[in-house]
Amino acid sequence: MKKYILLGLILPLSTYAEKKTEPAVSHQNISVTAQDIKRFDNEPHYGAYISTSNCSFEVLINDIPVIKYNDTSGSSLSGSYFPLNEWITKKGNQKITIKMTPGFNQDKNALNTELSPNSGVQVKIVKSALNTTGSSEEDEVRNYSTAKKKRGNNNIFEDAFTFFADVPYHIETLENAEVLRTDDKDKLQALEQEVVAKYNKIRDIYMKGSWSSLAAVYYNREKRVARQLFLLPDEIKSRWNNDYVFRTNTDITFFDLKPVEDYKMTFYADGKIVCLQKINNEKSALWGGFKRKGKDSVITTYITLYLYRSKGTKDLEVY
Repeated sequence: MKKYILLGLILPLSTYAEKKTEPAVSHQNISVTAQDIKRFDNEPHYGAYISTSNCSFEVLINDIPVIKYNDTSGSSLSGSYFPLNEWITKKGNQKITIKMTPGFNQDKNALNTELSPNSGVQVKIVKSALNTTGSSEEDEVRNYSTAKKKRGNNNIFEDAFTFFADVPYHIETLENAEVLRTDDKDKLQALEQEVVAKYNKIRDIYMKGSWSSLAAVYYNREKRVARQLFLLPDEIKSRWNNDYVFRTNTDITFFDLKPVEDYKMTFYADGKIVCLQKINNEKSALWGGFKRKGKDSVITTYITLYLYRSKGTKDLEVY
């Protein structure tokens, strides 16, 4: 059985609306979105089985961080499964970057200061697809291990490899995006003000705005993900109904997002994506907590927010 690991607690908004507008989105027009998703005879899903030993690690696909595991107890992963399709945009070679850092020392009850000789990450990339009987067949695509690599720095180890993904779709979003990263200090300062304003606008919508307004913000991302995951109409409907928990789920009795502060601006995807990360833990600067009915504890949530700008446009959009 596959074991799925989530990157922190990321709660994506799976809502739909018309681009550049804020219509009154209703559950009745979900089928319009479903009809927009092209179906393919070949719909492969790619994933990674990851095992670790005495380390924390981060995985980036095509220079976008998608998996981050912090060893806080001295435990390790043993073949945990991570789906990858959401970060594959077209057929061809996909670059996987591994960043490995020291793990947790149970004897000292603290993080190690250096990678130990047996610190390692093993990654098995697999491809799966439904066969004629409706069951899933899985084939190994690539096997990688840091244990076979020579390490230079004792505090961090970084390496990269590629695997070939034979996906039928072609997502051109970032191909048509501007490079936002620059060495010009004035442009960087202006960009930072724009990014902070976008984060605050989305935070305000979460806190005070309408369901329809937030649906408009996330429309392009959700349409992209629906294509990459080959979602069926019922799956699109399920995401629409269930993933947006803070305004529609009566099980949530408390929800709050903290002010956007104590952050650093970070670039990914070869400078085409920008985001704000908290300085103390490098997680999203859009964060807060929620409480479920009948529970006393508040659950911390970090809402990943990657922004890009299409060439020839002025506004930053959610990727």
